[in-house]
Amino acid sequence: MKNTFFFSFLIALLCHQNAVGQRFFIGANAALQSSWIFCSTDFDEGGLLDFESTIKQAFGIYTGYQFTPKFALESGAIYSFQGQHYVTEGNSLANYKTDLEYLKIPLLFNYQTDPSKKFSIISQIGFQFSLLLNAESSRYQVFGPYSPKLEDVKDFYSSLPIDLVLGFGVQMNFKNYAVRLLIRPDYSLTDIEKTDKKPGLRAPSSNFTFGLPQIGFHFKL
Repeated sequence: MKNTFFFSFLIALLCHQNAVGQRFFIGANAALQSSWIFCSTDFDEGGLLDFESTIKQAFGIYTGYQFTPKFALESGAIYSFQGQHYVTEGNSLANYKTDLEYLKIPLLFNYQTDPSKKFSIISQIGFQFSLLLNAESSRYQVFGPYSPKLEDVKDFYSSLPIDLVLGFGVQMNFKNYAVRLLIRPDYSLTDIEKTDKKPGLRAPSSNFTFGLPQIGFHFKL
């Protein structure tokens, strides 16, 4: 019964797709994002390692396929600057800093309300692979105390963490192109640090970024 229902749904979807025609799109996006590295071990440090709001930027390109006027599949590449700034209690000269750079490859399922209208609501959900490009920190070997200079710490981080991605916003529709304004959070589902490099019982760490917002511009092909 379940298989019959699934294949009936698939046939209906394909028939509707043929009715509306193939709809590919390509585009570019950019965002200012609030960036955080969450780790319960660091939270437990209290005033010795307080988290500071960290604003970074991201930009990329994307392409997608519109199965129906409301549903689409989208992928692309995003160059993302991330990391975390820390403040220490009573000693501003010993503040910490970790800078990370990723090339993110998302795979997203898109839904939008009536695209025939000038404005439609758009939402996204999916996953992404985050390829680590660079990692620098003024924390000694990532996990230790203050160091007077930034050092390369790429060997301490996972080369390809996996993230959950959400998006919600508004899209302005024109005949052959569209403009998006999205709030886009993503969160690491896997540890961004290498387990074999961790000291003692250090907890897993996760990247969290929050687009404030992400602006996208795409052409319908």
